[in-house]
Amino acid sequence: MKTATKKRPVKVAGRRHPDPRECLDGLEPALPLTTPGPRRRVTVVLAVVAVVMAGLAVWFTLEARSTNAVVAHNSALSDVAGTAEAGKQVSAALGTVFSYRYDDPAKSEQAAKDVLTGPALAQYEQLFGQVRKLAAEQKLVVTSTAVASGVKLLDGDRAALLVFLDQTGTRGDGQRSTGAAQLSVTAERVAGKWRVTGMSAA
Repeated sequence: MKTATKKRPVKVAGRRHPDPRECLDGLEPALPLTTPGPRRRVTVVLAVVAVVMAGLAVWFTLEARSTNAVVAHNSALSDVAGTAEAGKQVSAALGTVFSYRYDDPAKSEQAAKDVLTGPALAQYEQLFGQVRKLAAEQKLVVTSTAVASGVKLLDGDRAALLVFLDQTGTRGDGQRSTGAAQLSVTAERVAGKWRVTGMSAA
């Protein structure tokens, strides 16, 4: 006589990767969604900017170059100088592009034209077109800093990197919001300068 046994689920150990949406936690102000008038618009402003700051998951997902496209000759470990230069330039570029002042939007727009190319630039212009007016209303200043980066692949004038950004948003009334983003980035070197071609949440 056989006795039926109950199968138990088997747990597999592994590192949990955070949901990119979790990056938004803490960025939105502690204001109820039902707040009427200007305070409700504050919530909308910071919600949109939070997407800019940490919700980059959908940025360039469809347009970004596949990481597999740069694996043919990976010299990320052997070319120390080239790897360091790629990491330095791309990190600085991202910190500048994702910093934003309500009273000087031209600075961010020019930075984007300098360091983004192709679909990346088009997506940036579309996204910040929605943010510009809302940020001006709340006198919002967003500061982004690349705190760490690593070059995963280096193949001639192509590279794939992992970049970690810390961001702080400050409103005209002094209210602050903080957050972080972990980005998988592809880049191309043109005339000695690395330009970002695609990004997605890592």
